Amino acid sequence: IGQLDDFAERFLAKCTLGEMISRYMVLVETEQKLMMMRPYQVYAVQAILDCIREHRGNGYIWHTTGSGKTLTSFKASTLLKDNQDIDKCLFVVDRKDLDRQTREEFNRFQKDCVEENTHTGKLVERLLSEDHANKVIVTTIQKLGLALDANHRKQYRQQLEPLRRKRMVFIFDECHRSQFGENHKAIKAFFPKAQLFGFTGTPIFEANASLQKIEDTQASMRTTEDLFQKQLHAYTITHAIEDGNVLRFHIDYFK
Repeated sequence: IGQLDDFAERFLAKCTLGEMISRYMVLVETEQKLMMMRPYQVYAVQAILDCIREHRGNGYIWHTTGSGKTLTSFKASTLLKDNQDIDKCLFVVDRKDLDRQTREEFNRFQKDCVEENTHTGKLVERLLSEDHANKVIVTTIQKLGLALDANHRKQYRQQLEPLRRKRMVFIFDECHRSQFGENHKAIKAFFPKAQLFGFTGTPIFEANASLQKIEDTQASMRTTEDLFQKQLHAYTITHAIEDGNVLRFHIDYFK
């Protein structure tokens, strides 16, 4: 911190300091360690909470790989757990190993705060539960897709009908290419009042988007903004290298 006077005047103000201590510090219970969130993590969480409070639709967070997206999403989820206007908060990952990894990471921050969804039936049971402990759920998008499948033999979708008009928040980890399939469309169609937020280190822009055919005639590019409407906060690889939070690139040149 170079401009110490300006920093102290803003950061040590009673309201700011009180908010940092009460909302943006994490006690890692398994290690008995106290962590303070970095500024860009705080700004991202605030952006999501403001978007939800003001009913401003969806959004995505562009935070580069290695900058602590799991901690940021954990804090956003736990703060939403105390929000009485929200019925459920689902943290959605793309693969089973990420499900276990994220769940273990969340439980490292706060012991037993997230239970394992061993199968789709367990996920549906927890979605319908009124228990406050089940307000934040970590699941794979594949399990969620099965729960919303109208043709599934166990008719989970019919069981979930009471949730259709509830206020749900979905936070997607690594929301780039895995979110362009049918499961994402099913979530948006089934939960019309839901707000969707994505975390990504590699957003899809028009320059790197893939073409998708619509009705076999017209080709269209799908970007992260198409899915999540707007960028809420960005902390790119350039910022992270300047701050010393991730390693610089090492480049060797060969003729």
